[in-house]
Amino acid sequence: MGNDPLRIGRLPIHFFVFAVISFAIGVCALPLVIGQVSDYFYQAYPLALVHTFTLGWITATIMGVMYRYVPALTHHPISYPRLALWQLWIFILGATGMIVHFALGVWFGMWSAAIVVVGTVVLFAINMTPCLYRELGRGVAETGMFLSICMLIVAGSVGAMLGMDKDYNFLGGDVISNLAGHVHLAAMGWVTLTICAVSYRMLPAFLLPEITLPRSAVWQLWTLCFSVLLLGAILLLGWPGASILAIVACLSLSAYIVTIGRLVRSRRMPIDSTSRHAIAGIFWLVLSMIGGIILSFTGAQSLAGSRIAAAYGVVGLLGFFSNFIIGMSYQLFPGFVTRSRMILGWPMASISELSIRGPRWLVFVAFNAGVAVMAVGLLIGSATAALVGSIMIEAAGLGYALPTLWTISWAYRRSVPAASRSPLRVLPS
Repeated sequence: MGNDPLRIGRLPIHFFVFAVISFAIGVCALPLVIGQVSDYFYQAYPLALVHTFTLGWITATIMGVMYRYVPALTHHPISYPRLALWQLWIFILGATGMIVHFALGVWFGMWSAAIVVVGTVVLFAINMTPCLYRELGRGVAETGMFLSICMLIVAGSVGAMLGMDKDYNFLGGDVISNLAGHVHLAAMGWVTLTICAVSYRMLPAFLLPEITLPRSAVWQLWTLCFSVLLLGAILLLGWPGASILAIVACLSLSAYIVTIGRLVRSRRMPIDSTSRHAIAGIFWLVLSMIGGIILSFTGAQSLAGSRIAAAYGVVGLLGFFSNFIIGMSYQLFPGFVTRSRMILGWPMASISELSIRGPRWLVFVAFNAGVAVMAVGLLIGSATAALVGSIMIEAAGLGYALPTLWTISWAYRRSVPAASRSPLRVLPS
């Protein structure tokens, strides 16, 4: 790490390895668990599967990106690089422990591992927030990421308390309402807020729009953060007003969608795989907003409500979150590998030489079609349709994960891909 001016070395790459492996495991397990999800979503295996995606895939990817992106964006090296490496391994241990104990139905092991994960989030914040705090309220991406890290600490702490409540029964309220509070603090407060912040910065770099990002983008992030914080608190306390705050949060997200739409329309670059997945993610975000508002009125306790909740989870977790991460990873992961090789003084390879582009169209079509089929199947109570959709997602997910792991592997191999050794190579890397 000492040779890296930002003092993080290959740390992001280690996070990405864990993330992509978790994604591959999750999509492979999906057809095996979908029957239980169709019956009722609040069961041991579905909870384990959800956290395979939320912790193993989504949170690990975001942490890896932030470890590289935040120091570069703020020109402020992280203060404790050795602590960051410890945070990585303890996070993997804690997240794996949570997933395994969810699957086993052992609550003591689950909430013990959850406390470990919350501890690693605090370590993560110790390195990230000093970089971000100086730009709070001024930089759009910096503000959003600072707020999302705070929300991650809150969401993780609530999740650990929900697990402890299974053994000690100290929380009041309805189980599903409490779960909804944790879910929205994590999904909207941590992941969605981060996606909004990062896409405000990265999509313009990929699309080169003719307009600048409006100042209102910062206020959109603040509004989303506080509306979700209040929504989570109301759900946990069992107070009225959840529907009003859900609408406020969705209005904030509507402002985000309008801003992104304007950037896309004024682009000077063609739509590539990254932008295609981002646009698909916006489509699924709209459906998630509709589902969330409906659930805020109906709840998830009835048969119809549980079906809506299951479809809502699929649309948000896979349709919105995963589309954005897959798309962004096409640009970011090869770039991070190239940077890692440069730091180590290894022979250089270009981003295109580190990428396998062939399957990307098939991945895009099969993944989004699978999400649609699975969500509709869960919504109408068709286990067969949900299973077909899950198999399509599995195929697309493996079509993404295997080439991505191949790309990441070059951060650990001194040699270069065959394309870099070709005598017909014209452009230097």
